[in-house]
This record gives sequence, structure tokens and C-alpha cells, in this order.
Amino acid sequence: MHKFAHMSDIHIGAFRQPELRALVLQAFDLAIDKCIDAGVDFVVIAGDTFDSNIPDLSSVKHAAAKIRQAKDQGIAFYVVYGSHDFSPNYSSIVDVLESAGLLTKLERVTRREDGKLDLAFTVDASGAKLCGISGKKLGLDRLDYELLDKERLESEGGFKIFVFHGALEEYKPRDLSMMEAMSVSQLPEGFNYYAGGHIHQRSVNSLKGRRNLAYPGPLFGTDFRDLESIAKGNESGFYMVDFDTDVRRVEFVGVTPCGIAELEFSAQGKSASQTYAALQEIARKATVEDQVVLLKVHGELSQGRTSDIDFGAIRRQVLAKRPLSLLLSYSQLTSREQSAAEGAKPLSPSLTEKETFEQRIATVTSPEPRLQGARGVQLSLSLLKALKDERRENELKPDYQSRIEKTGVDILGLEKTS
Repeated sequence: MHKFAHMSDIHIGAFRQPELRALVLQAFDLAIDKCIDAGVDFVVIAGDTFDSNIPDLSSVKHAAAKIRQAKDQGIAFYVVYGSHDFSPNYSSIVDVLESAGLLTKLERVTRREDGKLDLAFTVDASGAKLCGISGKKLGLDRLDYELLDKERLESEGGFKIFVFHGALEEYKPRDLSMMEAMSVSQLPEGFNYYAGGHIHQRSVNSLKGRRNLAYPGPLFGTDFRDLESIAKGNESGFYMVDFDTDVRRVEFVGVTPCGIAELEFSAQGKSASQTYAALQEIARKATVEDQVVLLKVHGELSQGRTSDIDFGAIRRQVLAKRPLSLLLSYSQLTSREQSAAEGAKPLSPSLTEKETFEQRIATVTSPEPRLQGARGVQLSLSLLKALKDERRENELKPDYQSRIEKTGVDILGLEKTS
């Protein structure tokens, strides 16, 4: 009997806060330690190993050392790009690690004279045969699936794993209804296991000649929503798969680098002063030492403005309880008085950046498909995230500006002109 691990969406280098960035690495360390202890033959990472194509080098150094430790134990690593660590115009840190012999990229494609794509298998020492298609920005991977010679892949014998990074329309979570997705029919049939990435919720399903369609979700998380899901009891981690000639067992292995506590308050119908007093009391009672704290405030104030609430004081009060980190979210907090004064229609308390873009893009008329519908929303979110990225430690201002510019060019799928 053999064994492999299936991870995805690790997002090494995610978060601006150093303590949260360290927790992403700690989750990766814990996962690799579990793989070493279990004696897995290999590890599959289905995209977004890193949060960008060139993440901060201190995180890369740490991750590379951990991969090397596992490699020294005879464990191989097979990866595809995800939408975050892929770049159409520049090299990715994934390429560097492959050149160093730490990783093997599975997307080995050749274009035939008839325009079709041949995808080669990589054969592991266990006998497992792996191949995959990377996730790419702006849905650039769609054409790869349309041109892929699936019949040749389907006729191959042996134990086969197909690795991909993208959403499937048939299994798309309800809260991700606007996310761009492909049909499961785009995947070749008859593989023993389909190692998916990109969806930050775990699931294992079977449909239409494709068994064991698996998404493990993130190892830790990349934003407030991911961490909120963990706080609500949805454990993060990866899949461990036992196999010989077929899959014998798929087991979810949890990874918990720390506790996550959510402090949530609805200000609906309350005044700014009442909300501030209630938040002070929540902070006073909180027992959150050595945990990541998520403080979420939402609803519409009946009196006063959101700026009347001293969130800085609340932050200091919570931090005095010595949490590992504090993330404060009040973007869903609105004010009836402020909205009336500005003559604007109050936003929904549950409106997110994604939903805002969905509303705005629905009004855009453009012949460019990338600016329409779900693709336009994803493009907008990617650009917004790039513009939020802060200067790294010891990074010169011209280098920072050049990096942000390059990231924007990549996201837009353009070629930079001199």
C-alpha cells in the first residue's frame, strides 16, 4: 500500500501582518511533519503554493528548507501553478524551486501540428502517474482544456492522478456563485483521483466518470473570511490518500497552528455610543491570549456615525489581552445618519468588496470579455489586492513601484513596453 498527501492553497507569503505570515509557515511545517510521520510517498500541491509569483524571500527560504527536509526522507513534491503564483510574463518562485530540484511541475505540455495539446505523465517511484493543468489568471487555462487531447490521457493504464487549479461549476459553493468555473466534463475521465485547488472549502465528490474529485481547502487561510470559517469550526488541513491499484482511503488531516476566536457584534438599530460601550464590554470580557482574534462589527447605526466609534481604543483594549494577532472588520458597519447626510442609499450590511464589484460590473458595457461578469469581478479583486500590497522590509521605493507595476501588468495579461 502506498500513500500520498494532497494539499492546495497554502499561500506562503500571504498577510501583511508578520505574525499571521509566520502562522502560514507554521501550518505548512505542521503539514509536512505529518507527512513525514505518516511515511507518504509524495506530496501533491494543487496550486497557490505561494501567495504571489515572487513572495518575500524570507518565507521562501523557510519553505524551501522544510521541503528539503522532507525530500531527504524520500518524499517527492509535485505541483501546478495556481492563479496567485502564476505569471504569464515573468518567472515564478515555483520555477526557481524546481530548478533547485525541490519540486516537479506537472504541466508538461507540447503542442501538436493539428493544434491539440499533449500532456505528458510524470511517473512517481511508487508507480503512480501524475499530470495536471495549472490555474492561470483571467481564465487563460480554459483554452488549455479545450485543446487538450483527453482521449490519450484516458487510454493510459495504471493508477492516475489529475491535478488542477480551478472551480467546477457542478461543485461550486453557493457563496461563490459568481466565481468563474468550468464544467467537470472539461476534465479527462477515468483517473483514480482528481487533486483540485482554488476553492477554499474542502469536499470530495464523484460525478460523470470522475471519482474522487477532491478539494482540501487552504492549510490555514489568506484573509479574514478564511480565518472566520476556521473560527466557526471548519477545520483547515489536507487529504492523506492510501492507494495501490486504486484509491483505498481518503482521510482529512487537520492542521491547527493556533486557536482563532471571533468576537462578533451586530450594531443594527443601536446608536454609535451604545455600540462603543458594547464593544468595550466585549473587549473587557475577552479571553484571547495566544489566539488570533477576529473582531467583526456589522449592521446599521440608528444614531451617530461610524467615525464616532473609537476603534483604535477598542483595538488597544483587545491587544492588552495578549492575542497573537487582531484583525478588525467593520467594513459592513453603516450609519443611517451618515447615509442620509450624503444622500446615498445605505449599503447592505453584508456587502463585501466582491459584492460591490459584482454590482458595479453589472452596469459596465464593454466588448472586452475580461471586463464582464465573473471575469471582470475576479480581475477587479486581483487588481485591488495588488494595489493593497505594502512595501516589504528593506525594499527600495523604486523597486516597490516596479513590483506593483509588474504585478498589475501580469494581472491584466499585458506585455510591458519599455
